[in-house]
Amino acid sequence: MKRVSLFGVIALFAVTAISIFAQNGGKAEPGRVKFAKGKSQTVLTGTLSGDQEQEFVFGARQGQTVYITNPDSLRFAYRLFNDTVSQDSTDLAEPTMEFVVPETGDYMLFVRRANTSPRSAKFSITLAIQ
Repeated sequence: MKRVSLFGVIALFAVTAISIFAQNGGKAEPGRVKFAKGKSQTVLTGTLSGDQEQEFVFGARQGQTVYITNPDSLRFAYRLFNDTVSQDSTDLAEPTMEFVVPETGDYMLFVRRANTSPRSAKFSITLAIQ
């Protein structure tokens, strides 16, 4: 009987440990940006604290213009890039940015706190593609 209970305890510990590591150990996939039908812009929102980042991915075609509006540029910065093109991969804390898409594909938008204050804050960044 003792072997069964010891085995049960070990199995329970293993399942719990796997669950904990799976929740906190890996990097989350970026959120896919979806536009409402017939719309070419959307508002990206979230809450960040400390050195947290939130990642978004969106598709754009060559020749389209991407507009990013960051009304709270004192508290939040962003980076924008794809696999081969970097739009100044350093953080940008500009209130607005626009660029013409050089090649069709997915683009990543990383939003982070401009400072690492432990207090959380909500961001709201507008992404438009025309």
